[in-house]
Amino acid sequence: QIYVDKHNECRSIVAKGLATNKLGGFAPKAAKMLKVSYDCDIEQNMMEWLKLCKYAHSPYSVRNGWGQNLFMVDATKVNKTKVAPWSVRLWFEELAHNGVPQENVMTRKVFGRGIGHYSQVVWQNSNKIGCGIYWCEKMTYAGCEYSPAGNFIGATIYEIGEPCSKCDCEGCKCDEEDGLCTEPENFTKHKKDHRHDRHHRKHLEKDTEKAHEKI
Repeated sequence: QIYVDKHNECRSIVAKGLATNKLGGFAPKAAKMLKVSYDCDIEQNMMEWLKLCKYAHSPYSVRNGWGQNLFMVDATKVNKTKVAPWSVRLWFEELAHNGVPQENVMTRKVFGRGIGHYSQVVWQNSNKIGCGIYWCEKMTYAGCEYSPAGNFIGATIYEIGEPCSKCDCEGCKCDEEDGLCTEPENFTKHKKDHRHDRHHRKHLEKDTEKAHEKI
């Protein structure tokens, strides 16, 4: 639940136009930022990879094409209730530390700024997540996977506009307090985005700089 709450907190901050941007001011407001919910199938897939204690992205095919953010601490058995919010916070802080242009479009140049974890956290349509934390021999390893995946070249990270102004999917509602759109419970599970070439996604993940914090 911590992972869901922290993701939705970050997405709400962005949706309301309150997220500090390294390039000046704040990130633009989001018109159709979906609220994140948890998926145990995605979690199981994430945990299977974490248990290998290999600090690298899993092959795209192994995770069903889902997005993935990773985090590690150079210490064993770090408190998991600390690691969960810590990891999401560091992913999200890439916006404040590195910045995203106001156009809000994912290009190789934008990705090269080191914002790939942030952009996946707030990728508009990535509304199903599964996360895990595992104590390896020499590190504490954590990560989340996202369905559908984000970080596609040429796509917008999220639609710009007043919060909830485009919650137009069938059965969707607006959570006015958070500024997030919620999908009905029976909405299509693990939606696929067929508009983009998976090669673009795979290439970006190969180049992404992993979040790494020492304590």
